[in-house]
Order: sequence, then structure tokens, then C-alpha cells
Amino acid sequence: MMKINLIRARKARRLAAGDRALVAMGAALVAAVGIMAVATIGATNEADRAVRASNALRDDIEHMKRELGDYDKVKAERVDLLKQQKTIDALKTGRTGPVYVMRELSEILTPRKGPTFDRPSYEERLRRDPNVGFNAGWDPRRVWLETFEETQRKVKIQGSARSNDDVAEFLKRLQLSVFFAEVTPESTTQVGDSPAAGGAKRVSFRLNARVVY
Repeated sequence: MMKINLIRARKARRLAAGDRALVAMGAALVAAVGIMAVATIGATNEADRAVRASNALRDDIEHMKRELGDYDKVKAERVDLLKQQKTIDALKTGRTGPVYVMRELSEILTPRKGPTFDRPSYEERLRRDPNVGFNAGWDPRRVWLETFEETQRKVKIQGSARSNDDVAEFLKRLQLSVFFAEVTPESTTQVGDSPAAGGAKRVSFRLNARVVY
């Protein structure tokens, strides 16, 4: 009788099945690694694109800020010019009067304020001579007026100041104002107050001008 050994055949089949399983597992592992690599590359590219987009947006915002800053400056200058033009138009049509002159003097002698002036002309004069500009930080309380006399639009002003520099600043503001013309100093005299008033020294001044209204 012939005998066939089936045990060896079964072992061989089991070994072949195990090899196939290992190959399948290896292939799955390689595929998983490949998928992860592709995903990682895609995420990196996406992150790079996001960074570039963020940088571009930031640049756009900074550019817009610069443009808006210039726009606000131009807008403010335009508003000033329109105000000045209205003042000049009012002067030309005779719609102003002594009340405007008194208001202008008040503005000139108010802290952090100043004369009403033609800005383009003022800036042109500044380019030619920086000394013509008025001092915006000057304290106008260092000057006080004592008399203001007007006859046929010719004005005589008498007052006092702490120093000659204060008189010069007051004159400069009057000369820049659209409400005054032909501003000329008549005299300046250094005087001292009485002992009862503290004995402080001051400068008494007189000036002439023509009012425009």
C-alpha cells in the first residue's frame, strides 16, 4: 500500500500563506508611510501658502494705513483751506465788521490758538524765511492790551508785555492775520510797576495797523 505524507504539504501551505500575509502587511505599511508623507508635504505646502497669504495681507494693511494717513492729512488741509476761503470771501463781500476783529484778537491772545491766515501764502513765506513763522507754543497771556482805538479802519493799539520777545510775537501774529494789514510798531518802552504792584519790569508798546473788513 502506498503512503502519502500530507503533513509536509500542509506545513508548506501554511508557510506560503504566512509569507503572503507578511508581504501584504509590508505593502500596507509602505502605503501608509507614503500616504503620511504625501499628507505631510501637503500640510507643509498649505502652511507655507497660509504664511505667504498672511504676509501679503499684512503688507496690504500697512499700505492702506499709509494711504489713509496721507488722506486724513490732505482732508484736514482741505478743510482749513475752505475755512480760510470762506473768511476771505466774507471779507471781500463786506459781510464782516468790528465784531470779527475783536474775535480775531481774542483768538490771537488765546493759548493754543492763533491768527486766521492764508496757509499757502504762509507756507511759501516760511520757505523763504523760517523766522516769519509764529510760535504755536507761545503763552499769549504774557501780553495784555490796554487800549484799542479805530478811526476809519485805522487802528492804534497800546498794551504791555513781559518782554520784547512777547511784543515781537504779538506783532508777528497780527501781521499774519487776514484781518490786519500794515502792522507797524510805533514804540516800545521798558517800565517798572510800582512797588505796590510788585515792582516787576514790563514792556509798554504802541502799534499802528489797518483793519480789513
